[in-house]
Amino acid sequence: MKIFSVKTTLIVASLAVLGILSVGSAVAAPLGCGADIWSPAPVMSDTNRNASNVNLGDVFTANVSGNVCALGIYSGNTTANPEVVGLYNSSGVLLTSTVVTNSDPLIDGYYWNSTAPASIVAGQTYTVVDFTNGNGWAYGPVPITHGVTFDYNNYLYAGALADTIYPNGSGPTYYGGNVMLSPEPGTLLLLGTGLVGFAGFLRRKARRG
Repeated sequence: MKIFSVKTTLIVASLAVLGILSVGSAVAAPLGCGADIWSPAPVMSDTNRNASNVNLGDVFTANVSGNVCALGIYSGNTTANPEVVGLYNSSGVLLTSTVVTNSDPLIDGYYWNSTAPASIVAGQTYTVVDFTNGNGWAYGPVPITHGVTFDYNNYLYAGALADTIYPNGSGPTYYGGNVMLSPEPGTLLLLGTGLVGFAGFLRRKARRG
C-alpha cells in the first residue's frame, strides 16, 4: 500500500507539472514565438456594423510578464484594406505596432504579422488598438482569455493609428486587435523544477522504505 501511494503521488506530481505548464496556453503563433492572449467567443454580434476609420481598443491587464512578438486582426471582419495594430501602455505610449492584412497567417480566428519585440509586465494594464482603415468591424462577448484579464473596450475615430480614449463603446468587446505573447520562462521553469525535485524526494523515500 505504501509503494502504491508513493507511485500514485509521483504520477500526480508529474501531471501537475504538465498541467501547470499548460495553464493559459493557446494556439501557437507564427514563427513559434508565443500564444494569443485571447480567442474569439463563439457568438458574434453586429458584424461589419461600421466601416468608418476608427481605432478599436481592447484594454487588458496582464497576469503574466512576457514578450510580445506578433499582433493580429479578427478574421471575421471585412479586411479588404491593410489594418494597423498597435499596443499601448497605460500612459498612452506606443510600445509596438505592425500592419496586418488578410494574406497574413490565419491562426485561431485572427490574421497575424510579426512585430518589433515589446515587453509587458504582470499586473500592468495595456490596450491593443486596431485601426480599421475603412474596413468593417464587429463586437461581441468577452473573448476566451489566456494569461490576461479583459477589462473593457474603448475607441477613437481618427485617420490613423492612435491610442483610444473614449471608454465603453458599442459592446463588451471589440473584435479588432489581438496580441501574441511569449511568457517569461523563469517562473514556470522554477516551479517545474521544484515539482521535479519533490518527485525525486519521493523516489528516494520509496527506496529507503
